[in-house]
Amino acid sequence: MCQYGLPFLAKCTPCDSSIRESACPTNGRSGNFKQFNCPPGFYNDLATLLLTTNDDAVRNIFSTNTPQEYQPSSLVIFFVLYCILGLITFGIAVPSGLFLPIILMGSGYGRLLGMYMGPHTNIDQGLFAVLGAASLMAGSMRMTVSLCVIFLELTNNLLLLPITMIVLLIAKTVGDSFNPSIYEIILHLKGLPFMDSNPEPWMRNLTVGELVDVKPSVVTLHGIEKVAKIVDVLKNTAHNGFPVLDDGVVVPPVVGQANGATELHGLVLRAHLIQALKKKWFFKERRRTKDWEVREKFTWVELAEREGSIEEVAVTSEEMEMFVDLHPLTNTTPFTVLESMSVAKAMVLFRQVGLRHLLVLPKYQASGVSLLST
Repeated sequence: MCQYGLPFLAKCTPCDSSIRESACPTNGRSGNFKQFNCPPGFYNDLATLLLTTNDDAVRNIFSTNTPQEYQPSSLVIFFVLYCILGLITFGIAVPSGLFLPIILMGSGYGRLLGMYMGPHTNIDQGLFAVLGAASLMAGSMRMTVSLCVIFLELTNNLLLLPITMIVLLIAKTVGDSFNPSIYEIILHLKGLPFMDSNPEPWMRNLTVGELVDVKPSVVTLHGIEKVAKIVDVLKNTAHNGFPVLDDGVVVPPVVGQANGATELHGLVLRAHLIQALKKKWFFKERRRTKDWEVREKFTWVELAEREGSIEEVAVTSEEMEMFVDLHPLTNTTPFTVLESMSVAKAMVLFRQVGLRHLLVLPKYQASGVSLLST
């Protein structure tokens, strides 16, 4: 509605006498001019930008040696429209794109600036449009090297590379002084976890143990656990991972523990426990399962799921007294860090493995199962 209605606000522009009459104006699918509501021999510059594909709009607004092709009022309407629509479409779950709208917005105000700078410079308005698009993309997305390559391909002019690099660096520097990039802002608004590639300097003086929240304490499960215990743990805790302890091997007690602890087998995720309850993978006797039993009951797709709630699971009182073998569902090599490790080093290691769950071990724990947090 906006793209069709707004061109009625633009004034009709007479065609350049140097252009062949067959090329201006045209109402077809191709051509740089749209007659729209104008009489013969005139074209609507705003309709030329809006009633076409984004690729053609970029090509038209980047055109050189066309100082009289667009009116300032049309460029202002074009810029404001794409700003408003871009803000709306970027915030909704629709893959409507952000790259080309930002190029069009930047080229709009870049060409507008070129019009007002016309009496004071010999730089073409098309070049102002290119630099305006580059500056807006660098200022919003904080891209530099890739943008140089993109605009080099768009313009096919190696001579524009130095001035484009200067514009990109200035725009990125100015943007960094005010706020993060648009992608980092949307990550923050949506609450998505994101770990920077390089840790902050203050993290070198902070240890993992200082960040660990030991309340509530770690909740552990046995390798073969009762269904009632699993349901109780899932309902009364918010942990995403639970250490699985193997019965039989007892290690010497450590500081803060009254008795010895059994051997750590690994880490089982909440999602896997919920899958076991949904699949009714219960046994009347306490026993270890075979590999073929696991493959028959679970698929890799089900084990890859990370969604589900314990409230969706219905377990009878008879099933509560049965057992679940957690060994096949346990990650026997979970990512572990010592509480004495610096946060900076832990972040580097944690980023490399790309996991969401880890075990924090006390610094005096050489082996065994004494756990500080998950």
